[in-house]
Amino acid sequence: MDRRPPRPDKPSSDAARQLRAAAEALAGAAPAAALPAPTEIGHELQVHRIELEMQNEELRRTQAALEAARDRYLDLYDFAPVGYVTLDAEGLVSQANLTAATMLGTDRATLLGRRFVGRVAPADRDRWIRHAQALRERGEPRRVELALLGPDGQRFEAQLDGVRAVCDDRDGSPPVLRITITDIGERKRAEAELRLAATAFESQEGMMITDAQGVIARVNTAFTRITGYSAVEAVGRGARLLQSGRHDAGFYAQMWESLHRNGTWQGEIWNRRKSGEIYPQWLTITAVPDDDPAVVRYVGTMQDISLRKAREEEIARLAYYDPLTGLPNRRLMKDRLHQALAISARSQREGALMFIDLDRFKAINDTLGHAQGDVLLQRVAQRLTGCVRAGDTVARPGGDEFVVMLAADLSTAPVRAAGQAQLVGEKILAELHRPYLIGGHRWHGSASIGIALFGEHVITVDELLRRADQAMYQAKAAGRNTLRFYDAAIQQALQQRSALEAQLQAAIGHGEFMLHYQKVVGRDEHLLGAEALVRWQHPQRGLVAPNEFITLAEDAGLMPALGAWVLDAACAQLAAWAADPATAGLTLSVNVSAWQWREPHFVALVLDALARHGARADRLKLELTESQLIENIDGTVTMMQALKAHGIGLSLDDFGTGYASLDYLKRLPLDQMKVDRSFVQDAVTDARAQAIVHAIVDLGRNLGLTVVAEGVETRAQRDLLAGQGCHAFQGELYGRPVPAQDLYRAARRGVVA
Repeated sequence: MDRRPPRPDKPSSDAARQLRAAAEALAGAAPAAALPAPTEIGHELQVHRIELEMQNEELRRTQAALEAARDRYLDLYDFAPVGYVTLDAEGLVSQANLTAATMLGTDRATLLGRRFVGRVAPADRDRWIRHAQALRERGEPRRVELALLGPDGQRFEAQLDGVRAVCDDRDGSPPVLRITITDIGERKRAEAELRLAATAFESQEGMMITDAQGVIARVNTAFTRITGYSAVEAVGRGARLLQSGRHDAGFYAQMWESLHRNGTWQGEIWNRRKSGEIYPQWLTITAVPDDDPAVVRYVGTMQDISLRKAREEEIARLAYYDPLTGLPNRRLMKDRLHQALAISARSQREGALMFIDLDRFKAINDTLGHAQGDVLLQRVAQRLTGCVRAGDTVARPGGDEFVVMLAADLSTAPVRAAGQAQLVGEKILAELHRPYLIGGHRWHGSASIGIALFGEHVITVDELLRRADQAMYQAKAAGRNTLRFYDAAIQQALQQRSALEAQLQAAIGHGEFMLHYQKVVGRDEHLLGAEALVRWQHPQRGLVAPNEFITLAEDAGLMPALGAWVLDAACAQLAAWAADPATAGLTLSVNVSAWQWREPHFVALVLDALARHGARADRLKLELTESQLIENIDGTVTMMQALKAHGIGLSLDDFGTGYASLDYLKRLPLDQMKVDRSFVQDAVTDARAQAIVHAIVDLGRNLGLTVVAEGVETRAQRDLLAGQGCHAFQGELYGRPVPAQDLYRAARRGVVA
């Protein structure tokens, strides 16, 4: 219904009355003599007409402005973003804008004159009636939220703001209610989602939200319960405050790489509580983009899995460990054997399995009881564990039997590997033979040990166990408190090795060793000196080369004594050469073993040997390998500087075959570098070997070192090396190592080959 006022097409009644009054005044009963002239009257009337027209124009403009204002008001009213309704004293809709009609699912004509309560959802009608009554009685604005019926009777959540108003104070009409309707469905849904999110955030799982830099912005109650940090203590600090220190930088690098690539990461992590306790945690991190995709927040969800881990460990302990001794049981032992055999097959290194049976164990059960027998088994387990390395395994399959598995890192040579296993076995025998104090009684026990090497022919774990078990029974048959190997040939080789070791120990005291000397020749074919090489003059076997006894001496711990003898003999030889002009200028090189180099008083031992024989320190050269020098670089440099301070020469032996870095090489105060024979042998025929030799020679010369080539066997090799700048040579081209008198005669004759 169009309620717009009529437009003012004609002058208003007030303007007409004014015109009539002016005419009557002009037609008054003034005397004719007093009347103005006709021309004056006409002029006055013309002025009045102009004024009336101006007034009419002003009225028309005012009316147009009012109509425009009314139109704007009606547009704003009808198309406002909220609904407006006016309710009369009976609760009928007397006015409504188009927005309200649309929200209530009807047209304005249908809505007018209807009870507004009919548009309220049935469940909220009583509440609306009470609210409307309060509006009429109290007069102040009030607000209520309830459900209205929209299109097709669908409910929607609305906020109703109402106020009591009087339409016309002059006629005393009853007050009306003016209601503003706002659809708050979206807000209600958002609030519900926020409540749901808040409920989820305050779940049993710990949660934290960080910014892109990992600074904590919010935490929940479960986070505080798990970590011990309150929200006040955590917010504003980096998530690093939870780190335990157990994970390296690579772990976190992989975590961030996954987050950047997939937007998420989850896994098990060790974190630290506020108390300092380190605990296992299952952590899920999700990257959440902000409105700006370049800005990211991270949501971390954490679970304390300490209890679960403890249960898993308990289950594993029951499934894989012996409850009496805490050692791995048969099941875990076989699993580790499978792994060790696989490693041995790949690395070609030997491992060993020892089957250990306690001798006369039944006697302790019979005499002291089974409880004391259990105590003995626990003590044996402790002693066995103390006899092996961290990577080895001690297990108890059952009864009074134990198994020791030596990891697959023994020698690749079966006989030497057997020797290494034998040393451990003998240590175990000695340890188990020590008396036990059990239940107030002193008990003397012993054990029988069977040993089986992994070997290339062992296919299954069961076969390996069978072999070790058979060897154990051979040990018992041999009189107990002993050990036996499954392979008879290895057993025989070990017996020979043991005998040779005993002879080697005696040989040092009996003076059975001697030095041979290999010539070192300069570019001008003159004899510069020699390298001292040890030989064993065995009473029955004759002259024994070092490759047959050096490894045995190292395994038996005899190298310090043997090395000291070689050093002493070399210094004595230098003193003897100094007495003869033909040999006085010769230098003598001595190889220093790793055992000697680790001795804290090695420098003093060298100086003492020189002083004892009156030998010149500048004629002695000590040859060291790369692996020795880098073992403790700072200590090595200190020792080398101490030796050089007395004039002793230092040579780097077998260069190119070890793992020394060039950074270490520049720090070492060396005098000489020796090119290993493996490069020299192929230098003439192999371009790559030749290139390596050339590089080594250039490196040595540029470092100011004398370069000596070892293993020179042909003139072609010598000429090639000389052409590349090598300073000196040694090898069979100039003869094999010879006794001192032979070298002396060659020096007297001036013959080098």
